[in-house]
Amino acid sequence: MKGGIVESAEIMRQKEKLSDRLQESRFPPAALIGAFSSFVAAVFRHQPESRAQSIPAPGLVQIDFAPRPASAPPQTRLELNYSRVLVIGGPGATLPFRRSLLGIAAGPGDLIYALGDDEVRVFNSDGNPAGNWKTPAGALCLTVSPDKRVFLGFPGRVEIYASGGHRTGVFSVGEPGRPARVTAIKTFGSEILIADAEERYIRRCDAEGKQIGAVGTQSKTGGFMLPNRALDMDISGDGVILAADSGRHRVTSWALDGKALGHFGKFGLRDTEDFVGCCNPVNLAVTPEGNVVTAEKVVARVKVYNHDGRLLALIGPEHFDPKCTHLHLAVDSKGRILVADPVQLQITGFSPVPGPGGREIA
Repeated sequence: MKGGIVESAEIMRQKEKLSDRLQESRFPPAALIGAFSSFVAAVFRHQPESRAQSIPAPGLVQIDFAPRPASAPPQTRLELNYSRVLVIGGPGATLPFRRSLLGIAAGPGDLIYALGDDEVRVFNSDGNPAGNWKTPAGALCLTVSPDKRVFLGFPGRVEIYASGGHRTGVFSVGEPGRPARVTAIKTFGSEILIADAEERYIRRCDAEGKQIGAVGTQSKTGGFMLPNRALDMDISGDGVILAADSGRHRVTSWALDGKALGHFGKFGLRDTEDFVGCCNPVNLAVTPEGNVVTAEKVVARVKVYNHDGRLLALIGPEHFDPKCTHLHLAVDSKGRILVADPVQLQITGFSPVPGPGGREIA
């Protein structure tokens, strides 16, 4: 009996430790529900069963992007429509990406810059190759400034290159013993904005790389919630920073001085405008008009919202590999959305076209 009492006490201690860890993780209930939903969806997605014998699991939400029969109730038409106009890489490409495709940026003159295979590759706006150069291994992201300098983000540092591939500068990011995990870079005037997924906030730096401010530290948890250890962001022409707070299923907006300006988005499985899974959106970009483009995993899709969070357009998962955990985004001066699929090793461009958008599927 004494041994049984000791065993019960040990079990109670283990339960208390688990409860403490869950509380310390600071994941909102939606994130935990989303994680479970993602796991269940993944399990059922990989079951080897024929379509004729497939029976939906009880309680599983089926997200259907196929056209509905004419007898189905009418669905809401979205305001914007996008058409696929460009494909770079992928199966059958003359110069394919062979191992990796880690980032994309739109530069001056609508040149397309891609990071992959330990190279920066440059393409004209029509997708034809325009140059390339080797990079050190380990780069995680890139951006291009208005003066055509290319910034590459690495663990603990940022490297700067001239347009022809000659390195012109480098600076460290992070504290001694705690290198930053640089997962996004943007420039605004003479400033450099660096998304640090290790410390969960955006570092605001001057032209020399010296930190002069912080964005995102004002939240209740002292930073963004990033279950997937990646932080993406962009900045609008008037200096508003948009960031993906994926663990909270939000797009957040900030002033350069770090003041929180607002947010939109929530977890949901039924409404298309909501974000599914444990941590979405994972990537974002801003259009010249100030609309926000988001990319999601679990259901690999791209959406466009206005600044108030109203869904304007949907680019469905038929264009992307369902195993994607990131769809890297960029938008050029014409409003074309460039999507880098790291599983298909392919860049796809979508251009806004006249007419109503695709149907919003509930």
